[in-house]
Amino acid sequence: MKKIVKRGALALIGAAVLAGTQAGAAYANQYDRTAYSYPSGSRVDWKADGEHLLIKDTEKDGHSAVALFRWYDGGEQRFHTYTYFNRDGVDSVRDVNLDLYEGTTVNVKACIGDWAGSLEASADSIRNCTNDWVVTLA
Repeated sequence: MKKIVKRGALALIGAAVLAGTQAGAAYANQYDRTAYSYPSGSRVDWKADGEHLLIKDTEKDGHSAVALFRWYDGGEQRFHTYTYFNRDGVDSVRDVNLDLYEGTTVNVKACIGDWAGSLEASADSIRNCTNDWVVTLA
């Protein structure tokens, strides 16, 4: 009888651990967002926990995946805008780890472009962007 009770208790503990692990794996922050270039070529994921901008090249087309990112500075009453290229080819992901105050308004666009050695030289090549800014919070 003791063996049955022990096995039952172990099974119950195992089920609780598994349920906790499953719940953690499925968690997504309500402020996480995804933007896609149009018609294709890149995907940009905003992960609010930790402020990560993930830039993925989704097409083997010779172009880089590009993220246009801006955040609103309430003190200065303006947006700060940044451009990030992922130049590593199809299926690669560039993780840009940002440091923003919680609750900061952030905007994201996904695009494609052609890296030309600097942001200034590459700026004119950026195209196929998400039509509207994807808006969320940090």
